[in-house]
Amino acid sequence: MRSGSKAAQNGVFTERRIIGAYSYGVVFSQVPGGFLEARFGGKKVLGLSMMLASVLTLLTPAAAFAGEWWLFAVRVAVGFVQGVVWPCMHGILSKWAPPSERGRLLSIVSAGVAGLAFCCIWCLLAFDSPAVHPRITETEKTYIESNLERTRKDREIPWLKLITSSHLWVLIYIHCTDCWDFFMMLTCLPLYMDTILNFNIDTNGALSTLPYLTLMASRILSSLAIDPFIKRSGFKKVNIRKTCILALVGVAACLVAVGHVRCDSTAAIAMLCLATIMEGVMMPGFYPIYTELTLGFSGVAFGISNAVANCAGFIVPLMVGILTDENQTVEAWQKVFYISAAISVSGSVMALAFLRTDPVSWAQDPDEDKLSEPARNKLGIDNNDGKKTWPVLVYETTV
Repeated sequence: MRSGSKAAQNGVFTERRIIGAYSYGVVFSQVPGGFLEARFGGKKVLGLSMMLASVLTLLTPAAAFAGEWWLFAVRVAVGFVQGVVWPCMHGILSKWAPPSERGRLLSIVSAGVAGLAFCCIWCLLAFDSPAVHPRITETEKTYIESNLERTRKDREIPWLKLITSSHLWVLIYIHCTDCWDFFMMLTCLPLYMDTILNFNIDTNGALSTLPYLTLMASRILSSLAIDPFIKRSGFKKVNIRKTCILALVGVAACLVAVGHVRCDSTAAIAMLCLATIMEGVMMPGFYPIYTELTLGFSGVAFGISNAVANCAGFIVPLMVGILTDENQTVEAWQKVFYISAAISVSGSVMALAFLRTDPVSWAQDPDEDKLSEPARNKLGIDNNDGKKTWPVLVYETTV
């Protein structure tokens, strides 16, 4: 019995390690990803990342047959090369997406792309900015560039100001709470459904995918509402963003409810779907703030934030293992859900108290102060007072 128990413990430990392997790699490539995007442009960096990740993914089955440590190494490598994706996307969208469309485009790209075919299409059709696109119409180019915030291209990345910015650390904290919920639902709830609910994921594949489908649908549909509402309503943008982040409270309530449905797998799936619907609001409601706050430095800023937040990818499985290994009971899992709910609610509290959406001073073009008064009157900075002037011609989002 002891040897069997020890083997089971080793198996669980191996499972937790491999589950968290991807996040180990992601953490260490976030900041380099933001820097490489700023230095070489998002097209080259993102295209190379997707190509390498696709090749490594094709090698995953062979690594699994070779041994658990080979599989762990490949998953870490996949995480490392894919870690640059999100910093690159924020940098690219800061050059391509006008503020009124940024949430929608961010939600669409987060829905996912696939592999080597994407690499070919990306290299042929993608460009770092409208200024270097050979086939863009002059009308579309003028529309995009006249609605972008501007940061001078030749400016150095203000590393010290980024790292010491209290406003950025507010975003990082909220990002961490959102990632905690995401990894809880992605990596740990399937274990709960298997051990507590006796829900066979293999034979109920369609039902078990519902939370992930609702997450994707929520991201896209909520973006179609949030962006136009920010543009056309009379409410301050910062208050709309704070309201969106209150979705974390709803996620917390759903996680607690999952722990109290006992063995009702249908109710648990329903709560998970509701939680992912609320989680989906965060993509268009919260993540565009990085570009609004840091302008052309958003790729680097998001890289720093994502490096910290993705630590949840290996901390969450470890925490669940400490509380539930050799104690697969409803009560043990309720502790897991209570901890996760408290962390989630704290993100909303942080947003209500300290969130800011207008650009920080060090991200703005210092030449703006040299503008004449008539030219300044044409600028449309979206501040917390909700006043806008269109078209917006403020900062060029090229670092």
